[in-house]
Amino acid sequence: MTLVAWYEGRTSLDLLRGTDWAWIGLRSGDGLNRLHSELLVALDRLFMELRAAGVRRVALSHAGWMAGRGHHFSAGADLHEVGALDPVSAEPFARRGQRVMGHLLWPGWRTLTLISGVAMGGGCDLALHGQERWAVAAEPTTGKGGLRLAHPAAKHGILTGFGGTVRLPELLGREGADRLFRHFETWGTAEALAAGAVQRVLEPEVASAAVLEWLGSTVPQRR
Repeated sequence: MTLVAWYEGRTSLDLLRGTDWAWIGLRSGDGLNRLHSELLVALDRLFMELRAAGVRRVALSHAGWMAGRGHHFSAGADLHEVGALDPVSAEPFARRGQRVMGHLLWPGWRTLTLISGVAMGGGCDLALHGQERWAVAAEPTTGKGGLRLAHPAAKHGILTGFGGTVRLPELLGREGADRLFRHFETWGTAEALAAGAVQRVLEPEVASAAVLEWLGSTVPQRR
């Protein structure tokens, strides 16, 4: 069981594989893990490969949690790329995101998203499409790194295209979805837990071990 770099790009993918499970980590130079088109294509391909290989449990998180401490889950779609979309190019961009979200909800396996730091816009969509969703609390000594779950797309005149307008009402109810979509609330761990956005809150020092236990594995060896 070895942690490998499966895809390298503006946001990269690290992968830890077991016999019937996989842990996918998002990694980028600025730490914000933006959802570029190339990343969405890579995630779609990776999910297809894992499904074909008979994987039955998949975890998705910031790559740092795979071997210790992580930070931001995802700041969402790259707004420079979104700003350049037109009515023709917007549809395939949205469909790429929808395919990735659909993989997370596929009933043939169980998926877990470990949500930490910033999870906004498309990153919020990605986080909440996990069949199970856990949040990581702030660092107990510094208070840094706490969850910031939000969907401020409408502030920018953007209607989400990744499936959040369907998933959030299903998961949170109309009131909860309105709080994120229309009232632009930002939720920490307590608010996310109370609203049902996450089912469990972990302290940072136990997050990695908890995910590995959920996957049915042990501590990985780095290559």
